[in-house]
Amino acid sequence: MVAGDKLQVSIVLREYKTLQGVIKYDKVLSIPKEERIPELAAKDFTQIVGLITAALTLAFESMNLKRGMTAIQVLDLAEAIIDTSAEDNLAMEDLMLFLQKLVRGEYGNMYESMDIPKFMTAFEEYRESRWQELNNIRYNMASQHKAIGDSERSSQTDELSEHFSKMADRFSSLNSELKQTRRENNELKKNIK
Repeated sequence: MVAGDKLQVSIVLREYKTLQGVIKYDKVLSIPKEERIPELAAKDFTQIVGLITAALTLAFESMNLKRGMTAIQVLDLAEAIIDTSAEDNLAMEDLMLFLQKLVRGEYGNMYESMDIPKFMTAFEEYRESRWQELNNIRYNMASQHKAIGDSERSSQTDELSEHFSKMADRFSSLNSELKQTRRENNELKKNIK
């Protein structure tokens, strides 16, 4: 994606969508950790911020915004994306899929103007649907595992597994609370303006 043009990016992203254009979150979520934004930024921050800035600029140009963002604002937005990417371990493919949907108007009519809060609110919608799909995948995997059973299981409770299960539930709960707080903060910011 680094050296690609818009057509090449679209071709690469087809791997992560159905024929109807629905995102295959399971494919996106299977991208290796070392190929995700937090790891890429740790290796070469300048390159990843440049790549994100270029992707944002291209998307905003495609939207024909009446009041677009300045180059400094786009750079700030790219840094904000990198800063928050570790929260749900985003990949560049996540951002590019979101930008495609944004340009197509799937997050509402934003052709009048664009700013960081408006972008982050729409991006949060993508991230929330991604999070929900991840939970569905985990639930389905757990259901399948329970249905098949484990031949080495005993009827005794494994305290460590129970502890990790409770911890995972707590992380999930905290993540949902964090996302809700962000939405509320964004709404408050909108109301202040």
